Amino acid sequence: MLNVPTIPTPDETLPPRRRLATGVALGALLVVLMAAAGWGLARLFAGLGPLAAPAAAALAAAGVGVPLVLWLLHLLRALDGTRAALARLDTVDPATGITNRPNFLASAEREWSRARRYGTGAALLVVEVDQAARLAEGRGVVATETVLRALARDTEQTLRGGDLIARFGDTQFAVWLVHADPTGALDVAERIRERSEQMEIPCGAHPLRVTVSVGVAALRPAHQNLSALIDDVDAALAAAQQAGGNCVRAAPVDLRRRRADAPPP
Repeated sequence: MLNVPTIPTPDETLPPRRRLATGVALGALLVVLMAAAGWGLARLFAGLGPLAAPAAAALAAAGVGVPLVLWLLHLLRALDGTRAALARLDTVDPATGITNRPNFLASAEREWSRARRYGTGAALLVVEVDQAARLAEGRGVVATETVLRALARDTEQTLRGGDLIARFGDTQFAVWLVHADPTGALDVAERIRERSEQMEIPCGAHPLRVTVSVGVAALRPAHQNLSALIDDVDAALAAAQQAGGNCVRAAPVDLRRRRADAPPP
């Protein structure tokens, strides 16, 4: 059994705008303190002769100018960090901490074109939590988000460096496998299914146990665009769900088998 540690959500960290505001406030306070120190030194030197006035002016300028320059440099670094953090928020799903669907599709489009051009092979997997609606009704939406976050994080740790993972739907995440053949893609899908079945996910007083259905579509000549590949993986996922869940199905789906796999009404 896999024990999954509680994973903090991105909301538990300090937002980038608040970090920037804090830096501005601290910098302004530093300037005020140094300016006051410079003014005090200027008053101290005021009665010490003809050279005291230029020295006092230099000390006052240094008291304000040096910390002002340091503060501006700090502010520029804070702005760069905030801009990078905000850009990341545009590409990351806040509930799970993995890539969101629009960013994933843009990346998958590039990988699809590369695989088609060089014939390197690729595969798309879509993983969906079984009985997600019942889970949400019984334990709430937070429990569903917790499950998806834990499953996605666990899966992410098993992928290779070039593979992609993203939230794909309310209760789904997708995996793009580079340099993958149909057999290898099925092996990955089955490993995800097995690990998900073994996981015990902390959630309040009672841990959660779930299963998943996985659809697999390996890139074929018939996939003239990414949308065709997505259609195939959606059909494979539907076949896995109709077979009762907790299983893997690969495209192309045989419609006769799909009807035979459907549970009786």
